[in-house]
Amino acid sequence: MPSSNKAFILLAHGLLLAALPAQKGDAPATTDKPAKVEKVAEWPTLADTDKDRVRALIGQFRKPDAALHDPAKKALTELGAGAVPILLLETSDRPDNLNRPIFDVLDNVIGPQHAALVAREIKKPRVEVRRYLTIRMCRFVDPELLPVLQATMKDKDESTAFHAALGALALKDKGALAPVMAYTKSHWQEVQAIITEVLPAARSLDTGTWVFEAIGKAPVPDQANGLRLARYLATKDQAGSVRPYLDATDHTVKKEAVNAMRVLHDEAPIENMPVFQVIEMAKAWAKKV
Repeated sequence: MPSSNKAFILLAHGLLLAALPAQKGDAPATTDKPAKVEKVAEWPTLADTDKDRVRALIGQFRKPDAALHDPAKKALTELGAGAVPILLLETSDRPDNLNRPIFDVLDNVIGPQHAALVAREIKKPRVEVRRYLTIRMCRFVDPELLPVLQATMKDKDESTAFHAALGALALKDKGALAPVMAYTKSHWQEVQAIITEVLPAARSLDTGTWVFEAIGKAPVPDQANGLRLARYLATKDQAGSVRPYLDATDHTVKKEAVNAMRVLHDEAPIENMPVFQVIEMAKAWAKKV
């Protein structure tokens, strides 16, 4: 066959393959990297009149009429990140604090570009502020924040220390696994949402292996807890490491093994399952692996 014909056939074959839809589980065809976030060095400076307006708007949160709160949040959000230093000063650990609406505004105006500025504020004496800022840093999954998160893992506030560890684990810090496992063992319901949001960033053969090594000879409650984390840290290729737990005699371990299998295969976990359903689903997954 003439070389020109061969070249034409190869080109046509390549075009045909490119036109076929990607199969489920295939890596994305694009090699584009996420756009790099340009970090800012300082909070924007507000004019004195705008600073006064920020304080006046915060005062709206003290009024019992809830109808005044949303307009104040909107106005503060429009003033932007320059309002952050004042907003942080208005937080408190007192029972009669205005933290919730203030944090709602901060959620709107603080972004990944402010990561270094958030880290700078992390040593504030107020527990509520440290806890909030640590949760924000955790969600950024920013490698530059790892030293700050590691240091914050020693915070005296248990929740703050946990979220710092979670953020570090999301950045593949093996030393953060143990404190995350310890906290989630008794706080799973309250932290499940942020774990589901943050931990998949660390999913890899390494992080999955860390979990399976940690629970291999652990007590039953720790095995169940570790399998919950394996949902988001292990890879589909590690489903075989989940397989033995499908045969567990303990119902909770068996259920968490089923849920780990479901999430690893792109299915949602089922948190509340009757015993008979767990048994049947465990059998079904055991046949697939």
